[in-house]
Amino acid sequence: MKNPWEEISLTDYENHMSLDSVYQLQTMNEMMKEQLNEYKIKTVIILGVAGGNGLEHIDKDKFETVFGVDVNQKYLDECINRYPELSGVFKAICADLLNDDLQFRTQICLSQIF
Repeated sequence: MKNPWEEISLTDYENHMSLDSVYQLQTMNEMMKEQLNEYKIKTVIILGVAGGNGLEHIDKDKFETVFGVDVNQKYLDECINRYPELSGVFKAICADLLNDDLQFRTQICLSQIF
């Protein structure tokens, strides 16, 4: 069975999440900005990266690797298109967080971090 997020267009998602009555896209963006700048880290994993949730706050001089995980490959493709300056830093991972085999893929990512 397909995950419903595989069928929702990025435009529909972003338009809904940025509505004044929802205001989640703006809130998540501010939270990501704070978290990415608060800690001295070189690698980060963004779960549910969608069309780039927070990627505009990535400083290539600070981060070595940014893993963006999402269930929708089209969202990940858009991240790559929107943020070409993150080439070599941004690693897109298409994975369903509800899928049992994700545990293996997560271990691979974690081994690359440590």
